[in-house]
Amino acid sequence: MPGTPTPLSVLGPQIEAERQKIRRQFEEGASARDTVHALCELADRNIQQIFGEMQRARGAEAEGLSLMALGGYGRRLLFPFSDLDILFLFSNERAEQESKKIIAEFSRMLWDLGFRVSSAGRTIEECKRIEEDNAEFHLALLDRRYLAGDKELFEKLDERVLPSSERQARPFMLSQLQKLTRERLTRYGNTIFHLEPNVKESPGGLRDYQATSWLRQVSGERNDIRNSTQAEEEMCANAVEFLSAIRCYLHYSNGRNDNTLTYELQAAAASRGLGVDPVTGEMSPKNAAEWMRLYFRHARTLNRQLLRHLEQKSPIQQSLRQRILNAARPTRYEPSNGKPFAVRDGLLEIINLSELSDRKVIFSLFSEAAHSGIPLSREAERKIAYILTHAEVRAKNTEVSWSLLREILASDYPGVALRPMQRLGLLTQILPEFAMIDSLVVRDFYHRYTVDEHTLRTIEHLQELGESQDARGTRFAPLWKTVERRDLLIFSLLLHDVGKGMPVDNHVTGSLQALESAAKRLELSSEEKSEVHFLIEHHLDMSATVQRRDIFDPATVSAFAAGVVTQERLQRLCLLTYADIHAVNPEALTPWKSEMLWQLFATTSNYFSHTVDRDRLHAAEEVPLLQQVREHVSTATVEEIKRFLEGFPRRYLAVHAAAEIAEHFALYRRLATEPVQLELKPMGHSFSLTLLTADRPALFGTIAGVLAAWGMNIIKADAFANSAGIVLDTFHFADLHKTLRLNPSEVSRFLHSLTDVVNGKSPLEPLLRSRDLASRARPPKVTVQTRIDFDDSSSAHSTLLEIAAQDRPGLLYEIGAAIARLGCNIEVALIDTEGQKAIDVFYLTAQNKKLTSQKQDLLREVLQGTLG
Repeated sequence: MPGTPTPLSVLGPQIEAERQKIRRQFEEGASARDTVHALCELADRNIQQIFGEMQRARGAEAEGLSLMALGGYGRRLLFPFSDLDILFLFSNERAEQESKKIIAEFSRMLWDLGFRVSSAGRTIEECKRIEEDNAEFHLALLDRRYLAGDKELFEKLDERVLPSSERQARPFMLSQLQKLTRERLTRYGNTIFHLEPNVKESPGGLRDYQATSWLRQVSGERNDIRNSTQAEEEMCANAVEFLSAIRCYLHYSNGRNDNTLTYELQAAAASRGLGVDPVTGEMSPKNAAEWMRLYFRHARTLNRQLLRHLEQKSPIQQSLRQRILNAARPTRYEPSNGKPFAVRDGLLEIINLSELSDRKVIFSLFSEAAHSGIPLSREAERKIAYILTHAEVRAKNTEVSWSLLREILASDYPGVALRPMQRLGLLTQILPEFAMIDSLVVRDFYHRYTVDEHTLRTIEHLQELGESQDARGTRFAPLWKTVERRDLLIFSLLLHDVGKGMPVDNHVTGSLQALESAAKRLELSSEEKSEVHFLIEHHLDMSATVQRRDIFDPATVSAFAAGVVTQERLQRLCLLTYADIHAVNPEALTPWKSEMLWQLFATTSNYFSHTVDRDRLHAAEEVPLLQQVREHVSTATVEEIKRFLEGFPRRYLAVHAAAEIAEHFALYRRLATEPVQLELKPMGHSFSLTLLTADRPALFGTIAGVLAAWGMNIIKADAFANSAGIVLDTFHFADLHKTLRLNPSEVSRFLHSLTDVVNGKSPLEPLLRSRDLASRARPPKVTVQTRIDFDDSSSAHSTLLEIAAQDRPGLLYEIGAAIARLGCNIEVALIDTEGQKAIDVFYLTAQNKKLTSQKQDLLREVLQGTLG
């Protein structure tokens, strides 16, 4: 029947067949550009056909309603599972009301055909107005394109209405675009070097390229040689093609609009050489790590271009009066004192390009940045890059001495210089060893950044201590300001993880090999090399001691101090450890770790001063603490508080403030009425559970078992006991299924269940059987081999059991139950996780003595059978 719309039963198979054809062509080697254009043309054809047929079937005219493509769809860049951004443009409110039915039917049909529609409706009058709370819509309008309907209405908007309103709104649009862009970059840590980047939104992703294009459009910039060279434009085009190919691949692989480049998909993309064009001379990568280096190279190109445009003053069209005033007002630089660079608008700018052929001049610029903390402008970096890459500019003084590098490393702001030196390739010229970790992805799911990015962040975290606003760094700031031979500390950080890019079993061994070649080339003295060697060799020791030893045990402090030897080394090692943990990921340096690191520094420093902490508390000697606790519980007597504190490990004071100790004491006083005292507190994304009761066999493992049965994953735990046999256990756990958070009534049932099991009123086994603790919806991304070690030398009274294993719900219960079955008592427990790796340390005794070798062998055998 003439005028009848083509039915879904016909259109659906046709469209799906075309989609599959486009996918096959992509998988057989079609470019990303051809793929997204083909998808766009498919959408265009069907939108125009469906809308046209609907209008004809209704006998309606196209007048008063126009369909426009916006955003990525407007740019003819439609990825396999991206939304169709469509604007329904109405001539007036009457046209809007009359069009509601056809728009609803049209949108529903597009969804039924598998198109993801994201639509909006505006009258032409509404489009004139700038909505200050909806800058994203006005940015999307910049990429408007006619699709169907009233073409004259579209042309009126496109040619007569929007150009004038957009010109007037340029300052607002530019400020909003800059604000939105900086917020997005900040959300991703202002770095391209994520181990699993989002290829659309992360710095260096496709959003960077689009933001640059919008900045150019809004500011009225021309794509001429003054703003961007042809070579730079070609590099950007290649980067966009590479990232677009990845995004297409991610969409097809995931079956949805998921733009995260996961470890699994990195390996798959690398195996097929995705995005690699042999015609350009690119070699196919041997593995995922090499392929990711290609990714980061392209991401760096797009991010560098964006940051340069963000930094530039926008050439917004000015009034005649502004142009006259600016012409009469010369650009103001701070005095350069004869140097070929000067400070302008808080950035170092080059004012004499010809002098940069002398490498000493270039390094004097970086030295100025390191001393003053004033960064180079992106334009200055661009000029240096030109000098470094053009052979016709004859270089002078190309040899870089240790004294020249030392001047940068010993400054207050070494990261301000080293970061651009890395971007420009100068750092790897001076230190070729660093090239081994350039853009290197190491898959441990604990670190968030590539190895080179992690390294530079360690240095930046140290320089931040000079003006620390972070409570975790307050006590470490004086160490940074007073440390001797700061240059050796920074040099150690540059090399400490280089071994991760070398074919060695232990990365520390590789890093020490790199030191040998670097020290010889730069001519370090034997004393300087020895100090750097110590810091690299032992850069994990302080962190390991904090996590796996009771740092309030005199034997621990004595052994650690014997390895460090001097106070000066201790100070440098403490700063290195602080920075190394801090740079792993934003959450790695917890307040607890910061506190424990400081306590280890303080106790070791005291040891060097012959003031060694004692193992157990003698409450009568803790007069200030007794007074602080009593201030919180004024009804208690000092003697009561003494009885509670007597005999706790000194570690207890380090991990709990006076107010917390007062809360524990209040629980202790209630033991007479209820033998198990519990306190549960929400802590951000986790919970903290404190349990106080008289000691009994397998107590720690029992608590862990109840938590596991309720689906809780233990993140950290501590176990303490006083002289009277009162046990205080604290557990920090994640509520994996949000049972307690979404169902407040379950909190009391959870606590009641725990109390009954601990008191022996309810058995634990039925609870455990109700959950399949061994179930794994997905295999772990990083496999952790189980390791079990015993140590009899680190404590005077206990045997240390160290376990590293794949973290999973119920793990701590299994370990605790095995320990209890063999009649061992847990004196201190140190429980921690790093990504998917559980690191648990237990101070064990049997009949108040260290474990015999036979007992250790038996426990190892039981644990190996339990943990696999």
